[in-house]
Amino acid sequence: MATLLTAAGCGILDGSSDSSSTSNGQVEKPNVRIGIIASVDDAPVKVAEKLGYFKEEGLNPEIKMFQSASQTLPALGSGDLDFSLMNYVTYFQNAAAKTLDAKIVADAYQGTSDALVMLARPGVTITSAKDFEGKKVSVHQPPGNIADLLFRSTLRDNGADPNKVNYQQVPFPNIPNALKTGTIDAGIAIEPFMTQAEKDTGAVRVLKVVSGPTQDIPLSGYVSPSKFAKENPKTVAAFQRAMSKAQQASGDRSKLAEVMPDLTGVDAATVPLLNLGVFPTSLDATRLQRVISLMESYPDLSKLTQKIDASTFIYAPTPAGS
Repeated sequence: MATLLTAAGCGILDGSSDSSSTSNGQVEKPNVRIGIIASVDDAPVKVAEKLGYFKEEGLNPEIKMFQSASQTLPALGSGDLDFSLMNYVTYFQNAAAKTLDAKIVADAYQGTSDALVMLARPGVTITSAKDFEGKKVSVHQPPGNIADLLFRSTLRDNGADPNKVNYQQVPFPNIPNALKTGTIDAGIAIEPFMTQAEKDTGAVRVLKVVSGPTQDIPLSGYVSPSKFAKENPKTVAAFQRAMSKAQQASGDRSKLAEVMPDLTGVDAATVPLLNLGVFPTSLDATRLQRVISLMESYPDLSKLTQKIDASTFIYAPTPAGS
């Protein structure tokens, strides 16, 4: 349980604020729209809603579901979302290319060796990294996302050629069924879909993609359009405080069990079996720079064409009077 609590680090979101100064209607925009996907990454948003953390901060959230973080891009660009979860690779790809003008306002989820793994269906023999060559493998969608880069990096570090894999695009929630039907031989899974696939299909864990140089790598965070954040600093601060409390509360599996069934379809009895990562309560540019370093290893896939500094993408409120 210790790994489920908080990640060390410094940053603007550290849960140290001792007052909800923007509550009681003092935020610029009480009604906020938050984009999430049906995975454990987003469980703290539902925890914040259920435990009243948003309400305490004067926020009335409208939570919108998406299949993948890439689907939130148009909604963020058009102003239809005020906050959204994104995996960091997809975010940095688009922010660096200036196809998304948004800032990171809160950390969401950090990987551990058991929190994101490659599963193989029964009957498929995979005992080494090279066994993935020629196999039908899903690394979520779109190509070049964080799961894809972690998998390729792990194969390369273990003497296999990631370019010899037959890549398929299957959303995380569909991984169990894709393994069951033989659509894929193996697929990266995150909870609760990892445990569901093991229980329902007999899938076997065959490769850890968060280990060694990628151990404890940040996976996802919450972003807000730059224009919205600049015009609504009290609203952003209220969101940050609510999420800091929710991230910490999500280390308690009993709190997760209250929201995971509705969020992902997993039954409450399965929640204690889930292999969870870390829900950080602070933003740390040094940790986020590790994601950029991973992207730099695969410039063609990550579409990263220039050197970037993670600290420049973290939201910083404009000083009063500026």
